[in-house]
This record gives sequence, C-alpha cells and structure tokens, in this order.
Amino acid sequence: MGNEQSDFHVASEIGKLKRVMLHRPGKELERLTIDNKDELLFDDILWVEEAQKEHDAFADLLRDNGVEVVYFRNCLSHILREEETRSSLLDEVLALEALDIPLATALKNEFMEINASELAEILIAGITKEEALEMFSPCTSLVLNALSPKDLLIRPLPNLYFQRDPFSFVQDGVIVSVMNFAARRREPLYARYIFQNHPYFENIKILFGDQARDTYPYHIEGGDVLVLSDKVVAMGISQRTGAGAVQIVGSRLAKETGVKTVLAVDIPKTRAAMHLDTVFTMVDWDAFTIYPDLKESIRIWELRYDANGVLASIDLHEDVADCMKKVLGLDRVRLIETGGGDSIAAARDQWNDGTNTLSIAPGVVVTYRRNVVSNRVLRENGIKVFEIKGAELGRGRGGPRCMSMPMRRD
Repeated sequence: MGNEQSDFHVASEIGKLKRVMLHRPGKELERLTIDNKDELLFDDILWVEEAQKEHDAFADLLRDNGVEVVYFRNCLSHILREEETRSSLLDEVLALEALDIPLATALKNEFMEINASELAEILIAGITKEEALEMFSPCTSLVLNALSPKDLLIRPLPNLYFQRDPFSFVQDGVIVSVMNFAARRREPLYARYIFQNHPYFENIKILFGDQARDTYPYHIEGGDVLVLSDKVVAMGISQRTGAGAVQIVGSRLAKETGVKTVLAVDIPKTRAAMHLDTVFTMVDWDAFTIYPDLKESIRIWELRYDANGVLASIDLHEDVADCMKKVLGLDRVRLIETGGGDSIAAARDQWNDGTNTLSIAPGVVVTYRRNVVSNRVLRENGIKVFEIKGAELGRGRGGPRCMSMPMRRD
C-alpha cells in the first residue's frame, strides 16, 4: 500500500473503479432482535451467515473486475495498535454510550489491555453486561447495577456494512459524515480516527467532519453525495442530510477541490427514499437511473461557488434531464426509470434498492439479482449488468452502491 495523494481520487460516479472500502457483515448483525431492530434502523432480522456469503460474492465480483478491496475493520484494527490512538478513541466511544465514570473506567482499563483485533470486534459488534463481567469484577456503578445481563454497554453497529454512508471520497479528499440517527453516530467517529491515524491515509484531506462545528445538527450522509464529474457534485436534501450541511460542504469543496457547482436535490423525507442514491444514480456518461415518482416532484438548486467558497448564485431547476445537460455539458441525457416506468414494479424494485446501482466502469453496473424488471430495463438501455444475490443483504435497505465506498476511480 502506497500513501501518495494520487492513491485517493474520485472525480466521477462511473470512472473505472480501482479501489473500494467494504465492511463484511459480522457479529454486530447477530445482536439484532425484534425488540431492538427499529432503534437500530432495520425492518427485519438478517440470516447472518447467508449475508456474509452474499457479501463475499460481491467482494469477489469486484476483485474479478480489477478492484482492490480494503476492509474497514482491518483499518480500525490497525490504528488500535497505537496506545495513544486507542486511549483517545475509547474516551470518545465510552462518552457516547452515556456510561458513568466507574463503569467507563473499568471498561477502558480492560480494553487498553486486549489485542487490537478483539477490540475492533467489540467496538463494531458491541458488548453486553454479561460479556463485560467475564472481563472484570463488578464495580460501584449505578449504570451496571441498573442493567440486565443481556443489556448492551456498547451498542452494535449493524449498519456498518453500508460503507457509503459514514464518509464519502470527493477528488483527493473525504467528507466525514454527521449521521442523523443515534444508532449510526459512532461509524463516522471510527472513520475519522482511521483517516487521521492510519498510514495508508496519510495524505488524505478531510474536507468536513474534523472541525469543532462539523457536528449536530449539520447532518450529512454519504448516500446523499454523488460525484457527477470533476466539477459537479450532487447532494440530496433528505431524511438524513440537511440543507445547511449541503451549503457548508459545498463551500469547502469549492475551496479545497475543483468542484465549483453543487446540485442540492430535494427528495422525499421518507424511509423508502432515505438517501439520494436510493432514487437516483449515474450509470453512464449520459445515463441515470431514476425512481419515476421523483421526476414529477423534483426540485434541484444549482449552487455555484467562487474559488474562495463563497456562494455566488442559486438557480432552481425542475427538470432533471435539462439540469444534467446544462451542468455536465451533455447534448442528451437518458433517464432510465426504475421498474421500467410501471408504478407497481417501480415501487417493489425501489424498496429492494433497484435504483441503487454501483457503477464499476462507464455503462457497467452491479445490482441485486432480485430487481428483475429494473435490471432488464438497464440492459435494454445498453448497460452491462452484473447481478449479485441480495436476499439477506437487502433486508437492511441498501444496495450495491450503499455497501461500497469508492476511494479511487480512473
């Protein structure tokens, strides 16, 4: 692994994918129950072993197409070898879990001694009172006394296999997210520590997420960030990304990268829409998948910044194709409708992430096999489609784009 700046460069949605970050689902998903699934943002409980097989097949498909796969957990484990980094990260994690001082101290003392891989597992999969008491003797903690044996002292991160959301690479920098829901707030914390402390990311610029005010309520999640070209980035104003955050990040992009145009795309604030990439993705230089209902109600603000990051103008567009033609300098734009435009097929495929395609090269995408209608329509429009099984992975409400964070594209 080198550490030159050129190792990280994402200036499009469709340039040939060279390097990607993934997280293989693990023990954290075994923590899901009928009682806690809603709080952890799941609609259903996954069959973990099957989800792992599906994810391994996804990773193998990417490797077969020349993509280097980097695993988030390995990166986390690596930085936890450093005592100072480990100590600092543990302080932040334990504070986020609202533990009292005796319990936080007892946990930290144990966690400072265990090996890095074991600690990475706990930080991702969580730990129950019962499991913790196998590591240390009961301490004078009200929190510990009040909890039942199976209650969690550190909550699991079952959404972590959706690597798109905790951060997003743009040009030679990275936006570290501020997650809307409490269940996901530790994911970008780990990411920030990785980018600041792992030698592999030595030259990476953190564009957002490392300054004191880059925090609540300025929510932004990676599923709402689409790098349409080296000059244009689209961001969803969604259930999980606020207009204020879009403005701040847009200004930073203008100052730190070559991006001077940000498209702020207003989408429905619903679970089914969730992020911009669940209703709209780029699949070729002139082609986009789109959920048909979005076409009727869409509002896109074109924000143009000067080199100092000052917002120079805001223009409203209400036609997707016209907007894309203008900002990307295209003669024509193809909008490929989820479900082939059939409202029932579209609604079914949308719920199963039919619009959430991952481009691995111009006109070449990865999708879930189950989205039969949408995949057929993509092929009819000249797009090459690689299908993966997603019966279990898809229960978490995310597709191939959601599960992957490109770190380098041609």
